[in-house]
Amino acid sequence: MKKWFLPIVLLLVAAVLGACGANEKVGDSDITAKELYEKTLKQQESLKSYSAKGIIKQNMMFKDGEEEMSIDVSSDMKMDVIADPLSSYFTSTTKMQNEGMEDVEDIKMEGYLTDSGFYMKESTMDQWMKMSKDQYDLVLGSYKEQSDPSEQLKKLSEFVEDFKIDTEGDKYVLTLKAEGEKFTKFIKSEMEAQLSQLTQSEQPTIDKMAFDDVQYVIYINKDNYNIDRMKTIMNMTMKVDGNEMKMKANTDLNISNFNSVKPITVPKEVTEKAQEM
Repeated sequence: MKKWFLPIVLLLVAAVLGACGANEKVGDSDITAKELYEKTLKQQESLKSYSAKGIIKQNMMFKDGEEEMSIDVSSDMKMDVIADPLSSYFTSTTKMQNEGMEDVEDIKMEGYLTDSGFYMKESTMDQWMKMSKDQYDLVLGSYKEQSDPSEQLKKLSEFVEDFKIDTEGDKYVLTLKAEGEKFTKFIKSEMEAQLSQLTQSEQPTIDKMAFDDVQYVIYINKDNYNIDRMKTIMNMTMKVDGNEMKMKANTDLNISNFNSVKPITVPKEVTEKAQEM
């Protein structure tokens, strides 16, 4: 599941629009950057629920000494989210291709997150599992942290000069092309913060990380100021425990059904059959 997508996108929007000149017009429109920021922020604050559909394509190249292995991964996901009380339902299908080997069977996942817990089922196991309370608390804690605009704005403020704002049809378009040591340092610190939530034995050692190409494209609807699409491209190289990995990832997420998601409840057959992880 793409972890709590909309809060992260909103923070990127707030960072770039909040730093633009207050009276600068956006593209060929009559709206200023300050007005766009205020209207977008107000709309997101009123957001009670949404649905998302996304396609994620990845290529990973692993190198261990003289040996190399390439893996292609493609995932289709669908997700419904309600803000209060926090609840979510998601499904995903992942296809994997390993160079030189037969295609691996598709992996399908389904999950519920509500105040009663986090339940997941994977097609390779065909068994509903319930996340332990400690893991569940980490998921909720991560969401709360990413939903704090003040802290995230401080982190993203150094990249605002890299954004461009324009218009395209019925959308305002924000584009970021980021690279170099400054961005690498930022992403590395964020990854290390996420990894710190794992136990010591689960944490990989990140020796070196570099980003060859990172692009974000965020679309804001001109009529209602909803963020209804985001595309990302990320090409990176990293060393984990002494081994090199190169990864290319393309993501295309579409958000819709704003404030129209029906209440999400975990079916009785799921809660009764689930085993604790």
